[in-house]
Amino acid sequence: MNMPGLRLLPAALLVGASLSGCSLVFPETCDGTEAALAELDKVSALTLRPARATPVGGEAGTAPHCTEDTGGAWLTAQRTYAYDGSRKEILDYFGREAPAAGWRPVESLDSERTRDFVVFCFESKKHPSLTLSFDSPDNLREFYGIDPGPAPAVPGSRIWFSVSVEATPDGHRMDC
Repeated sequence: MNMPGLRLLPAALLVGASLSGCSLVFPETCDGTEAALAELDKVSALTLRPARATPVGGEAGTAPHCTEDTGGAWLTAQRTYAYDGSRKEILDYFGREAPAAGWRPVESLDSERTRDFVVFCFESKKHPSLTLSFDSPDNLREFYGIDPGPAPAVPGSRIWFSVSVEATPDGHRMDC
C-alpha cells in the first residue's frame, strides 16, 4: 500500500465506526462491572410494587447482569412480579409511587394499551432510568427463562410485570 493509502486507513476506520454506531476505538465491555452491578441491584425503585404483587422467582429477582453487543454494553437489574388485579391498578400505583420516590414518567401512563408487551419508562436526574413492563407468561418463559407460576383460576385475572433499571458499564445512569 502506498503512503497516502496508509494515511487514509485510520480515518476510514474512524468514519466506519461512527457510521455503524459501534465503537471500534473504545469498545464498552462487561469486564470489571461487578461493583457497578451490585450497586445497581440496590436501587430502591426495584422494590416498588403494590401490596398484592408477589415476586416471581424469589424476593431477590433475577441476578443483575451485563449485556454486550455490537453497540456496546449495559447493566440491568430486574424484579418480576405476579399481580392478581388489573394493569390499570399497576399503572395507578406507579403513577403515584414512582414520582414520590424520585422518578417521573417519560410519557403518559396510558392504560388503554393492549399489546402483550408494553413498556413504560421513568427517569430521574440522580438515578438510572426505571422501566415498567408488562409481559405474557409465554414470553416470560421463552425470552427470560422465568416460570411465572400457575395459571390463574379465572383467565385474565392475573398479570405479570417487571421493574428494571439500566446503567452504563461504569454504573452511570442511562436515559430511557
